[in-house]
Amino acid sequence: MMHHLPPSHRLRGVSLPALLISMALGLLLAGMLVWSYAEARRQFLIADELARMHENGRFALALLRRELMLAGFLGGLAPHVRPSLPAFVPGCGVAARWPLAAFRALDMQVDYNGGAPQTVSGTVLDCLPSSMLERGSDLLAVRRTAGEATLSNGQLAGAAGGVDQGYWYLRLAAGGARAQWWQAGRIAAAEARPGSGVDYWRLLARVFYVRRYSIAPADRIPTLCAAALAPSGVFSQCLVEGVERLHIELGVDHNGDGAPDYYAVEPDTGQLQQAVTARIALLVRSVAPVAGYSGPRQHTLGQLAFTADSDGYVRRVFSTTVALRNLHPSVAGGSA
Repeated sequence: MMHHLPPSHRLRGVSLPALLISMALGLLLAGMLVWSYAEARRQFLIADELARMHENGRFALALLRRELMLAGFLGGLAPHVRPSLPAFVPGCGVAARWPLAAFRALDMQVDYNGGAPQTVSGTVLDCLPSSMLERGSDLLAVRRTAGEATLSNGQLAGAAGGVDQGYWYLRLAAGGARAQWWQAGRIAAAEARPGSGVDYWRLLARVFYVRRYSIAPADRIPTLCAAALAPSGVFSQCLVEGVERLHIELGVDHNGDGAPDYYAVEPDTGQLQQAVTARIALLVRSVAPVAGYSGPRQHTLGQLAFTADSDGYVRRVFSTTVALRNLHPSVAGGSA
């Protein structure tokens, strides 16, 4: 005997419209989850690139700030004394015997735009191939001695085991009244005795520039580098990745009161000699692009405006002003 279920108890299937609505809601929810994950990941990448970029920017700014503060520091050399010049000096600007001849502590190439880089004072920086230099960026040449003497009155500094072979030093004798540039070989025994009255100060001569790449041309990561005087000529070392532009403006003092009257974007040789401050501006970008990022493209570096590409890189400007204490010690109180 068969029993028939009443109509209210019969099994019914899901209607096609209900199925389509359920599928649409499921796809919408899945899409929202995927979008939320992608957005969270994008924000994480932006924060990560920002953190690394800020670290690089602050480090690069601190490095250049210290170099400019010490530009022109020559140990215990008396202001009226000029070190005797050796017959040959290797390195950048060989024709001008840079970095020892006519010791100009601060020099620069403004807004490099191709060809052999040449400083305001006319020195051709022949150690820097034009193919690797970032156009639109400045080059900064700084010369000074180390902040501490390697040998002071015949005694080696605490951390110094001796002079570094082949490097250049400022040798001072008779209380700084006699001076000469000396390429390290071996210090005479009579000089390396306490009370000898002889000092040796390590010369640091560097050209800071922005290279188009970090390790290889294919990586296209703009990088702050420095060409430094070394025993066999010039040794280049890259310092901070992501530095896209280096811009320097000099505060020029016309009336000799030690305060800048204005800032020169493209200084001439006279303004270079009258500079009492320097304003550093760095445009720093993230090392890697962030998908979907579209930040501000207009950036101001000192008195200059720069328009960046819309390429997904995060960019920020870092800037500071530095007193050039050692270029005018009688006015600004030169120090190490």
